[in-house]
Amino acid sequence: MKHKFYLIFVLFTLAFCASSQVDNTIQTIKYRGIRPDDPGGRCGLLNPERGFRFESYIGMAPGSSIWGRGNFLKDRATKGYSDDWFLMNINRYKEFGITLHQAYCYLTEFSGKPISEEKLIHIQRSLDHMRKAGQKVLLRFAYERNMSRKSGPTGERILQHLEQLAPLIKKNSDVIYVFQAGFVGAWGEWHSSAHSIENDHKMLSKIVMKELEILPKDRMIQLRVMPKYKAWVLGVPVDDERTMLTKENAFNGTPVARFGFANDGTLAKKSDGGTWPEPPFYASPGNPMFDRVTAESPYMAVDGELFWADQGGEIDGLRAARRLRLHHYTSLSIVHSYSGFEKKRCSIDRWMETPVSKKTLLENMLPVSDNYFTDSEGNEVERTWFEYIRDHLGYRIELQTADFERTVASDGQLDVDVKLINRGFATLINPRPVYFVLIDTNGKIVLMYKTDTDVHSWQPFEPGDEEYKPLIHNVSGRIKPEDLQSGEYMLGLWMPDARTSIQKDSRYAVRAANGDVPWWTTVSGEYGINVLGVVEVKEEREKGKR
Repeated sequence: MKHKFYLIFVLFTLAFCASSQVDNTIQTIKYRGIRPDDPGGRCGLLNPERGFRFESYIGMAPGSSIWGRGNFLKDRATKGYSDDWFLMNINRYKEFGITLHQAYCYLTEFSGKPISEEKLIHIQRSLDHMRKAGQKVLLRFAYERNMSRKSGPTGERILQHLEQLAPLIKKNSDVIYVFQAGFVGAWGEWHSSAHSIENDHKMLSKIVMKELEILPKDRMIQLRVMPKYKAWVLGVPVDDERTMLTKENAFNGTPVARFGFANDGTLAKKSDGGTWPEPPFYASPGNPMFDRVTAESPYMAVDGELFWADQGGEIDGLRAARRLRLHHYTSLSIVHSYSGFEKKRCSIDRWMETPVSKKTLLENMLPVSDNYFTDSEGNEVERTWFEYIRDHLGYRIELQTADFERTVASDGQLDVDVKLINRGFATLINPRPVYFVLIDTNGKIVLMYKTDTDVHSWQPFEPGDEEYKPLIHNVSGRIKPEDLQSGEYMLGLWMPDARTSIQKDSRYAVRAANGDVPWWTTVSGEYGINVLGVVEVKEEREKGKR
C-alpha cells in the first residue's frame, strides 16, 4: 500500500511538472503585404530616406523675396519666404508618403564675401524645422539661378564657404540624407558657371574632397553626371577600374564608396538631358557610361527628376518604372512634370490616371508586393502607375515569416529568425541598426537586442541578375530574457535611425510593408516598432514547483 501511494505521488508530480514546463514549440508566423482596402492601403508609407521628394528652399530670411513657390501655394502663401512653405506642402501631399526634400540653399549674395552669421542662423533654423517635421534633406548649396554666367563665386571662395559651413553640416548630419555636390554653376549642376569652374577639374576635385572631409563618412555625395564626374574628382580616366563600385568595396567609407548619382535629366530625350551624350547608345544599354551606372547603382544613393513641364518629352509609367528599377532609384522629384507644381498636366498626372496590372509588372520583371492587387475578399483591384512608382522607389521591406518559441524560461533563451523581401527598387543607403525588442503590458520596452544585420545587404535582387528574382533576407538573434517577470510580452522588430539625436523618433524608423503587422509607438510617438507576435516568459522556478 505504501509503495502504491508513492507511485501515485510520483506520477502526480511528473504530470504537474510537465504542465508547468516551458513550451519550446517553435511557431512560424506568416505575414501578408498591404492590401488596397487595408486602412491607408492606397496611401504611401511614411518611411524615411526614400520615395518621392519635394524641392524646397531653405536658409532664407523670413519675408525675403525668392522665385518659385509652386502652383498650390501661389496666391495662398505669403510672397515673402517662410519655412511654412514646405510644411504646408507636407500636409497637402501627405498621402504621397513624402519624407524627403531636395533642400536648395542659395548663397548668391555671398559670391564675393564670407557667409554672414545671420545667414548661418537662417540655415540652422530651416534644418531645425525639417527635424521637427520628421523630414530629411538632399542638401544642395548653389549661387547661380540661371545660365547667364553673369556672376558667381570663384573656386577659392567656394572652399572658404565650405570651411564656414563645416560645423553646421556636421551638427545636422542626422537630417542630411545625402549631400549634393552643388556649389558650381547654374542651380549647382556643374555647368554654365561665371568662372567656368566646371572646366577646372582640379578645382572641382578640391571642392568635392572638401565636402567629403566635412561630411561624416557614412554620408554620400551625389554628382550630376556619373561616372564622368567621379573620374574628374578622383583624377583618373573615366574607365579606370580602380574607381568601380562593387559589392566588395561598397559602404566602406572610402571616397570611391561615397559617390551617389543625382540625374537632373531623368529620361529627358535620348541623352537624359545631357547626362549621357555619347552616341550611338546615349542613355541606354550599350553605352559604357550608362552600363557603368547600371552596375554601380545598387550601392549608391540615386535621385532624379524629370524635365520641367515635359520639356524632355512625355514619359509613360512603364518606361519610368523600368529605368527606376534598373538604376535603383531611391528618390524622385514630385515637383517636376506634375500639375501640382506646374501650369499644365504632365507625365506624373498621367501616371495617376493610367492603370497597371500585376500581369504587366510580371511580364516586365518588376517587383510585385504581396496582396498589392488583391482586396480582403480576394477580388482583383486596379492600381495606377503613380501608386506603383510611389510605393517602390527606394526600399519596401515586406516581412515574410518569423520563427520563435511560444514560451521561454526567464533563465533560458529565445531564438528569433525573421525572413523578409525588399520589394523596392533599391536597398537602404545610410547605416541603420536592427533590434529585436520585448514590450511589456505597461507599454514599456523591457529588453532590447541589437542584431548584427547589415541593412545595406537587403538588395531587392542580386545585382546583375537579368531576371530580377527577389532575394530573401534573414534577421536572426538570440534573446536572453533574464530577470523578466512571468507574463506575456510583445516581440518587435525595430529599425531606427543610427543617429542618437533622432533614434527614438518613430518618424525616422522603418515601417514594414505588411497589412497585418501592428506599428507600435509610445504615447509620445517614440520608437516605431513592427510587432511580430507574443512571447510568454515563465520564471525558472515554475519549471519544478514543489
